[in-house]
Amino acid sequence: MMGVDGSAALTPEPVDSEAVRKAEAARAKAEHDQEFAAFAEGSYHTVERILRATCWDREVVQDALNEAYLHGRVQWLKIRTYTEPIGWVIITARNKIRKELHRRQREAAVAPEDLPPAPHIDIADAWEAQETLRTWLHHLPSRQAEVFQMSREGFSNQEIARFLGLAENSVRSYKQAAKKRLRELAEEAGYRDSDGRRRQGGSRGPQ
Repeated sequence: MMGVDGSAALTPEPVDSEAVRKAEAARAKAEHDQEFAAFAEGSYHTVERILRATCWDREVVQDALNEAYLHGRVQWLKIRTYTEPIGWVIITARNKIRKELHRRQREAAVAPEDLPPAPHIDIADAWEAQETLRTWLHHLPSRQAEVFQMSREGFSNQEIARFLGLAENSVRSYKQAAKKRLRELAEEAGYRDSDGRRRQGGSRGPQ
């Protein structure tokens, strides 16, 4: 019986390059899935608050958000390279909302004279204040409301300008106009400071 040739015994088995490629692709996909899931979880509610500043219909906002994130998942390899992926989500969802509202032939704005009176609510109640502010934002021009809410979420003037395609000076003007109008609405509605004093003309309203 012949012995086994030593060199033949040490010859490595051929590598299945296709199997290696598939395994690497699966590993990369799993990493990207986890990365996108973390991004979506961390940004969803921020984007939702920004969009609800200009659209009263929660269902329309949520549908647009879900579509935007589904699209974002498909395009994640590209979107993840952006400086601010959240900006892409905001713009995409906002465009979907506009299309849906146009399709339904609905108006997002409410006439100022329809503002519900709330003369005796203490603005110190955080939840009540949040809901009231959301109501007031719908009485502002949509661009003012959008800029104001993005500012509240911590976006800088430069970031807002980049996301919305505006000049920084325009962003500052929209913010100032929004704050002025919100103060007026607070005073008209008779809101009081936490110490019970009624807000008078010229006092500071919601920030």
